[in-house]
Amino acid sequence: MLEMELKFQVDDLEVYARTLEEKGIGISDEVHEKNLVLDRMGRPLGKRDILLRLRNCSRGTLVTVKRPLPSTALKVRQEREAVLNCSTEDALDLFELLGYGVVYRYEKKRRTALYENAVICLDSLWFGDYVEIEASSEEDVLKSVELLGFLPDQGIRFSYAALEKEAKSSQP
Repeated sequence: MLEMELKFQVDDLEVYARTLEEKGIGISDEVHEKNLVLDRMGRPLGKRDILLRLRNCSRGTLVTVKRPLPSTALKVRQEREAVLNCSTEDALDLFELLGYGVVYRYEKKRRTALYENAVICLDSLWFGDYVEIEASSEEDVLKSVELLGFLPDQGIRFSYAALEKEAKSSQP
């Protein structure tokens, strides 16, 4: 599947939650996500900007692989996902047997809403609150951007890992 996304750092996620609710768009309950990014020694995946991630989900462990594609103003990646019917710890054990290890961990609180063909995520991490919009077409992302009153050129194309690294480097 093709994934296109933009993130926007915001001061107050509740403003956007209210906007969605006022427009009749339902929002999920908050989920606490734990994410593990995996790679092998020497970081061969990271060097090619490929993401291998394990994330807890209600059905077990979501395994995600993303690789970049040439893009426009949006972050564009090819994405494949599968659910393993086991805990994240058990999934990690399997990948460690194959030579992978955790190179980055992050947690976030997430609420999601569906607007037409886009997923709007209200994400809270220790270093900031973000509205992330994901869809399989640029048009669908931009419709949600407009719905929420953002300007596309103010969108962030960086990963949460890159944003956290920047936040840590600016701490005293």
